[in-house]
Amino acid sequence: MRRTLAYVIVALAIALLVGSFRIYSLPKRLMAERTDVYLEQAGGYNRFVHQKLPDASWREFVSPSPDLMYSYLVFDTARAPVAIEIPAYDDYWINQMVDDRTDTFGYVGHDTARNDVSKFVVYSDATPAFDVPEGFSAFKSPSPRGVFLLRYLVRAPDSIDRINATRQKIRVWEMKPGAKNS
Repeated sequence: MRRTLAYVIVALAIALLVGSFRIYSLPKRLMAERTDVYLEQAGGYNRFVHQKLPDASWREFVSPSPDLMYSYLVFDTARAPVAIEIPAYDDYWINQMVDDRTDTFGYVGHDTARNDVSKFVVYSDATPAFDVPEGFSAFKSPSPRGVFLLRYLVRAPDSIDRINATRQKIRVWEMKPGAKNS
């Protein structure tokens, strides 16, 4: 009986260790694989990739919504904070900010921008000291790198051109120490 109990305790301890390791390491590994693909598509950090409206063949993520147009960017805040300006858009849109473990740390969108340009800066503990420009919101990422996932609602086919025009006006830049930064 004691021997069986010892085996059960050891087996449970091993299962707990393996399960904890998977829970901790799997999201970061999966995110690293996906960001490598995004970086290749964008040609580097801090550049948006704008996708067409997804269809049944689309495989950028597991379950894309057929009524959303997606854009994504892999950010890197190790050298400098990343500043973003997203132009006003008169319908639903949202930019989700995700760290390197897939944890969301911020959102901006139609409800926060209030029909105005959305201006924000993303930084991390690795980011050199900086001043947040006037009129910008600041979001602290738990990791130096992560992903912005920007989504626009397509209510009708004629809204696709307006969405594309808006996405082409998005500005992204690394803030430089001592520069004007706007």
